[in-house]
Amino acid sequence: MTANDRRVSLYAANRLYVNARLDADGRLHIEGQDLSRGEYEYMLSVKPDEIPLVVTALGGADGDDVLDLLAANGTEIVHFGEMRWLKSLGVEPGFSSYR
Repeated sequence: MTANDRRVSLYAANRLYVNARLDADGRLHIEGQDLSRGEYEYMLSVKPDEIPLVVTALGGADGDDVLDLLAANGTEIVHFGEMRWLKSLGVEPGFSSYR
C-alpha cells in the first residue's frame, strides 16, 4: 500500500463526510463532502513541513502517524471546523471547493 492509498475517516454523520489522506509527496489532505445543502465538496491541504504541528497539537510525538491521530480526534476537529483548527495551529492550509 502506498501513502496515497490510505484514507481515514474523521467524521461521518448528518450527511457530512470528512476523510484525510497523505499523497505521494507527503502532503496531508482533509477532504469533506457535505450533502445536507446539495452537494458541496472541499479540500484542505497541509504542506509536509507543517504536519509536525498537526501531530504535536493532537498529542503525538515525532514519528507518530498523523492519520491515526486525526482519525482519533476527528469529531472534535470537525465540530471546531477543520480550517479554523488548522489556522489555530499556525498552519495556513490550501483550500479548494466546488458544488
